[in-house]
Amino acid sequence: MPLSMCRIGSTVIVKALSLDEELSKRLYSMGLIRGAVLKVISTEHQGPMTIELLGSQLALGYEIVAKIQVETAKYR
Repeated sequence: MPLSMCRIGSTVIVKALSLDEELSKRLYSMGLIRGAVLKVISTEHQGPMTIELLGSQLALGYEIVAKIQVETAKYR
């Protein structure tokens, strides 16, 4: 499912990123890679989403989170 469909408080694992190369490299440098565990902190309807990743919070636009495929983590 796309990250954009996740609710606040969800903990998910990144499965795939369907982004252009430049943006993929930028997110990779922040730790947003396949297999990364992240938590949804806040979200707006078709607006930005704040996630927690490696102890830091990142705000990502809707167009980005819609292209990140995730699955629900089996643990919290």
